[in-house]
Amino acid sequence: MNKALSVSLTATAIVAMNATPAMAKTTVLTASSPWQMNNGADSCSLKRGFGTPENPALLEIERLGPGDRFYATITAKAFNGLAESTDLTLTTGPGAGKPVADRFTLADAPIQGGGKLTALIFSATTWNGFPQDGRPLAPVTPDREAGITSLIVSWGDEAVQLGTGSLGKAMVAMRECTDGLVRAWGLDPVQQASLSAPPTPRTPPESWIAANSYPYDPDKRHRPGLTRARLLVDASGAVSGCKVVDNYGDPAFSKAACEQMTSKAVFSPALDRAGRPVASYYDASIRWKVRRPMKQVGQRRR
Repeated sequence: MNKALSVSLTATAIVAMNATPAMAKTTVLTASSPWQMNNGADSCSLKRGFGTPENPALLEIERLGPGDRFYATITAKAFNGLAESTDLTLTTGPGAGKPVADRFTLADAPIQGGGKLTALIFSATTWNGFPQDGRPLAPVTPDREAGITSLIVSWGDEAVQLGTGSLGKAMVAMRECTDGLVRAWGLDPVQQASLSAPPTPRTPPESWIAANSYPYDPDKRHRPGLTRARLLVDASGAVSGCKVVDNYGDPAFSKAACEQMTSKAVFSPALDRAGRPVASYYDASIRWKVRRPMKQVGQRRR
């Protein structure tokens, strides 16, 4: 599917304040809408608007299945002019500590009335951050979720803080939604939650998409893009299905991604609690660049 972000917000307060010497200017945006839960066929997402009509922002928290991993997309006027080379971080408040994400893709987001804003699409992460030095992360607890009351995007001497309020109830609704997704795919959510091993690629994921696969059309303006897809993997390790969940950019990305991953991806199958091979699923993310080899969204850390 070709996904367009839109922002339609009502007025609330926006405050510019001095935070710390290291962060000279923090723009605090308060919520302008309640949480909206989207129980889709392919993903579950929470959306909420922030700011004012003159300075709008939109937050989306999306999961493609059960577990702690999620994607965050934040759209805001303040991000206009940023580049993918910008060093920025996503942290949680209160008391911003270590980043929960620092890798992102830029996308254009049309808004009502014409014009566009810049969206930051963060790579998959958890509320406890991302693995470092091969050390596994601790599971995210309900207390950790309930304790998060804001999200902060920081770069240089600027920052945007979204006042989300406690994420406790919102993440409970998210878990209920992702269990429903698994059942809709013909899988048992209890079994999937207790796997002793997930499906594991037997070939490097970056080899699944040819370097020259960017769909070329001389009549179109070429822009970077991002495609997220869910691969169903049977008990033998073969890909039994591919479904594009999100596509940011040219609709041709969707077709190219599934065609190539279905034919090239090979897995060691998932194992249940007793170590027996079972069907499961795998989330794949492809970042598209013009005239450059494609890479998984998990590119090297800046």
